[in-house]
Amino acid sequence: MVKPQVDLALDFNQRTWTLRNIHEYDGQGGVILEQGRFGLCAELATFLFEKIKPLLSGQYEVKFAMTTEPGFFATGQSNHIVLLLVDRSDKQVYLIDPSFHKYARMKDLAEYHVLNIQDTLSFVKDQSHDVSFGVDQAIPLFIKKDVLLSFAVTSVDGKFDKDNFIFAISANRRYKFAGRDIVLIGRRNKEFEDFEDKALLNQLMTPDEIKILFDKLKSWIERV
Repeated sequence: MVKPQVDLALDFNQRTWTLRNIHEYDGQGGVILEQGRFGLCAELATFLFEKIKPLLSGQYEVKFAMTTEPGFFATGQSNHIVLLLVDRSDKQVYLIDPSFHKYARMKDLAEYHVLNIQDTLSFVKDQSHDVSFGVDQAIPLFIKKDVLLSFAVTSVDGKFDKDNFIFAISANRRYKFAGRDIVLIGRRNKEFEDFEDKALLNQLMTPDEIKILFDKLKSWIERV
């Protein structure tokens, strides 16, 4: 998110926000992971799909599934993406979750619940570089020390315009779904507003990472 080419666009009329150039592709249209290892769950699932599909015989079918996940994505609004590997010979279904390094028969992972199944993910099909969300919706950033950090653009008392918006980074501990905001920066009724939970922030990020993050957020605010 803090890469120079990644930008943020706010659409106050549609009440949406978009991270531009967040997805990268190679010359063959394959998803590029950060440092070859890191990415959003949809990127990890797509990367794995591209690697295993040529190795599978016609006996197997691979699907993408949006699921719940017990640690961080347990609600019905979850947008966690995994792979389902279906054995056509015996109808056995295996779940592969590259984000959390899990692989087992679906029936042995009762904590996962499939919300929908897709043949392909739209952002890959369209080769889209952007990802969009409604205001107050969050995107996961990374997991460290059993804590998930997420980023969202939020409204202020229901108002969402150039004088009322907040960039929020929240922290959710595994199995604890009442998260807490650790960074808030934006405008409330035209007035600049910021807050940081320095103790928790310093546990999760280095001073250099914190500076890079704040510089990025402030640069976005200045352009709104």
